[in-house]
Amino acid sequence: MKTIFTFCLSVLAFSIPGFAQIDFEMDSGIIEDAVAEKIWDGSFAAGLNGKSGNSENMDINLNLNLTRNVNLVTTKLQASYFYASNDIVTTTDRFFGLGRHEVGFASHPKLSCFVQATIEDDRFKSYDYLLGLHTGLVYKVYDNDNGFLKLRGGAGASRQGGGLNDEWVPELQFGADWERQLSKSSKVFASFDYFPNVEDFADYRSITNAGFDFVVDDELNLNFRLFVLSRYDSTPEPGDQENDLDYGVAIVYGF
Repeated sequence: MKTIFTFCLSVLAFSIPGFAQIDFEMDSGIIEDAVAEKIWDGSFAAGLNGKSGNSENMDINLNLNLTRNVNLVTTKLQASYFYASNDIVTTTDRFFGLGRHEVGFASHPKLSCFVQATIEDDRFKSYDYLLGLHTGLVYKVYDNDNGFLKLRGGAGASRQGGGLNDEWVPELQFGADWERQLSKSSKVFASFDYFPNVEDFADYRSITNAGFDFVVDDELNLNFRLFVLSRYDSTPEPGDQENDLDYGVAIVYGF
């Protein structure tokens, strides 16, 4: 899909500076460069359900998460794909992508600014894609060995390309990221973003992502995940549903 390709190019623009971090030090006229071995942390999750016999059914979910932390800069990339079909038709074919870049303030360790891009591509929607661009501030409530809580607020705009309302809509953004380590082998996480239309607060969108991870094999870094991803639009276009809800189980490989 063209929009997935566009999102991948945007992701590349976010991430290229992080693939190799080079520090130059001058010592008696000698320039030494050091390339960081690993500055990206991430996970890849995949789930598959199927049935065969008198009827054929297949359900696939894929998710990729990447996080980069360098000094005061944090970059987060997320891509999720859901596909389902039976022996007659394809019933689900949608993609969600997010890229967020945060830059902290040295004088205020709990405060940072961010820019964010999201894209949704659903084969069964009445529009081609939904693109959101936002910027604002992040406040870190706490961050320790047991987890973290971050709040954010900002503004931007979204556009439903190829739809009846193919124009930029000004929006505010209010959101939060939360994670809690329940034990050495389990954790829960959740992320929420609320986007009200600046001109009409009854017109809003929201994105909710939550899950539970349980360690299956610590040496191989394999986890079992229960997850839910919800995208809500209070004023959908004719023929579209207000809420798109994806949930299921997956095996997660961390790296």
